[in-house]
Amino acid sequence: MEALRDGGVVADATARDLSEAYCQLRNVEHRLQMRHDEQTHTVPADPAERESVAFLCGYPNLADFDRDLLETRRLVQGAYDTLFAAEDRAAGDDRLGNLVFTGVDDDPGTVETLSGLGFSNPSAAIDTIRNWHRGRVPATRTGRGRELLTAILPRLLEDMGKTGEPDEAFRWFSRFFDGLSSGVQTLAMLMAEPDLLDDLVATLALAPRLAEILSRRPDLLEALVSGQAPRRPILAPETGFDAALDLWRRYHREQSFLIGHRLLHGLIPAAEAARHWTELADETIREMSAAAAAETARRYGPQPGRWGVFAMGKLGGAELTAGSDLDIIVIYDADPLEAQTWYTRFTQRLITALTAPTAEGELYEVDMRLRPSGRAGPVAVSLPAFEIYHQKEAWTWEHMALTRLRPVAGDADLGATVMAIAAQAITSRATGKVNNIDPGSNTAVTISAGIEADISDMRARLYREKPGAGLWDLKTAEGGLIDAEFIAQQEMLRAGDPALIRSATLDAIEAAPLASDEKAVLLDGVRFLQALQQVQRLALGAEGASEAMPAGLRDRMCRAVGTEDFAALEEKLSSIKSGIHALAVKKLHLPATET
Repeated sequence: MEALRDGGVVADATARDLSEAYCQLRNVEHRLQMRHDEQTHTVPADPAERESVAFLCGYPNLADFDRDLLETRRLVQGAYDTLFAAEDRAAGDDRLGNLVFTGVDDDPGTVETLSGLGFSNPSAAIDTIRNWHRGRVPATRTGRGRELLTAILPRLLEDMGKTGEPDEAFRWFSRFFDGLSSGVQTLAMLMAEPDLLDDLVATLALAPRLAEILSRRPDLLEALVSGQAPRRPILAPETGFDAALDLWRRYHREQSFLIGHRLLHGLIPAAEAARHWTELADETIREMSAAAAAETARRYGPQPGRWGVFAMGKLGGAELTAGSDLDIIVIYDADPLEAQTWYTRFTQRLITALTAPTAEGELYEVDMRLRPSGRAGPVAVSLPAFEIYHQKEAWTWEHMALTRLRPVAGDADLGATVMAIAAQAITSRATGKVNNIDPGSNTAVTISAGIEADISDMRARLYREKPGAGLWDLKTAEGGLIDAEFIAQQEMLRAGDPALIRSATLDAIEAAPLASDEKAVLLDGVRFLQALQQVQRLALGAEGASEAMPAGLRDRMCRAVGTEDFAALEEKLSSIKSGIHALAVKKLHLPATET
């Protein structure tokens, strides 16, 4: 109250009166609870019982006690009514027409109002709201919760109509609202921040994936209200392992939601979203690795040698989208006979730190299949084993994957050593020094042909095993991102030049020895597909047909790639995929048509 007075929010007299009233009411509450050692906040209705409370409070008689208590409550109610006067005006807003949710039968005027807003089934919405008003969800079990709901309903329903998908917006808001454990704080926030209400409705309507997250974690709204990046927790060595997991999950949840929200609403360009997702993942791996190392050392003794965590796949290429899993590999430099058990335990704890659900949620799915020997190999790989495998045993596809390797956490010198080994292994394939390549005549033509045959066979197999799912399959279908990635990786393997190895697809295309027109097709196409995929994965969580996209989401898709309308977007998408696939047919020696 002092802070509100100092900030000019309440007058001096109001601050003084409310402070005194608070103390008086709290004193009465204490004495109520002292009488029978019970948790109660209700003054007894029975005069004799109430007189006992009055004596405990120092009053000589019940009349004086009742008079003072009533005056105090009237004073507080008056200040409260003044504070929330704006809500009463909002509740009486009749610009939209009838909005009546009482009684048994649907009010015809309310049906007409909702129909005019675009609701296809007004009766279903009316019935749901009627149950809200009857206190059948936690958010409206108090009178205050029901008052606030009444106050925001006109704007809420109007906002739903503006999305073009009011039924979808209402469905997701219902899930969100039903999930609130207590509605007063959230509803008061929405009442005080009309722009937040607009934002919430748009987010729920456009992005089912974000709506699902919000329905489970409504506290994330506070991150939007603050407008500030969440405070990064400091995980000191003495922070317990479980505590570190919870602290980081809380931070990650807010940060991830804010990235997604900003991407959805155009505050982060789609072309830059991958960098934000990847930076958060890298930061998470570093913190969880440190926590896992400290816990392993606490349980099993000091760390032997040095270790590093390396990214591969989309994480290695810094191309993460919302909900991406993490391809990682753990490499250590120590005597395996002495260190393998320690690093196996460390890696298992790291996986737990990254994947295990706690009270604060979960972080990522982790995929470690790209390590040497895949699922059959140890979860942590010694440096000599990594080197021997990639110099003598790895297949072409494994060296393709190795082009995406990138150090994320651990010893920096070890990271540099591993990257040098990887570069040597990749370039050795072009010179025929990898055992599973038959050098034949030992000419560059024969070696190049072997690499191309392997890659062509692999791409054709993927077409058969994971056939495309139509135009909006941006990854695996003909002309999708995998076509472009395979071309770039083939060029890196064929060149045998470590200077051309790049983990990011766009960087690899830029460096590749391709004709200028071929580069243009790939660069323009990959940028377009990656931008669309960012919004698609954020909003829907997976790739799907255009019919699954709300109208507002289609508009966001157009804005992400700068097209005038959705028809123009789909036409350009089809053209881009055709161009990439035609180049894949040429460069990867594929049949012109795949089924």
